[in-house]
Amino acid sequence: MKLPKYTGPKPFINQHGIFFKDGKEDKYIYLKMAIRVLLSIDKVYRKQTKFKLFIDNHDNLTANDILEILKMYEPNFEQHIIDEEKKYEIHIENMIKEVEQNHIISESEKNVWIKNINIMKDYMIQREINKLYYIHIIKLIKDIIHKDNIKEIDIDFNLEHWHILESIAGNLSYGVKSVQTAIKVQEDNQKNLILRLLIQ
Repeated sequence: MKLPKYTGPKPFINQHGIFFKDGKEDKYIYLKMAIRVLLSIDKVYRKQTKFKLFIDNHDNLTANDILEILKMYEPNFEQHIIDEEKKYEIHIENMIKEVEQNHIISESEKNVWIKNINIMKDYMIQREINKLYYIHIIKLIKDIIHKDNIKEIDIDFNLEHWHILESIAGNLSYGVKSVQTAIKVQEDNQKNLILRLLIQ
């Protein structure tokens, strides 16, 4: 099973080459801070010494640490990732079939396009795995917010933290238990900027 590992921005692949989209960063860069938010708001796990160490040293979390934490919440997490990886491999196979059935471009262009897809296959799979880890963490945060009726999450201001709070807010805004949220930038008592997710 693949562990999370940094890849890079989203690739755009065609018969002309491999390009990377600005603004489509790898979800890997958000995993450690998202785990910190998860453990910080969880009243049950944050009492345990092991998880307190994870919170205090979230910058030093390894890929195995992230996996072990998620398995504590979701015992079947490992199998779920394996299944999703297989589904994404089928998605890549379907991408190749679409290129093969393209009647607009030449055979040589098809061959180049397919070769480019195969070159980037492992990259694309790893990027999808990272995204799945991130989605699971955000959903777990959402579940705890509902379970414990959390009304506010505060975090230091930076763009990565903003992205995480936006992901949480987005997840809270749809589904059966959808709630309204707002993200505000404010100053704390020491005049440091903080992000505040307010949940109605």
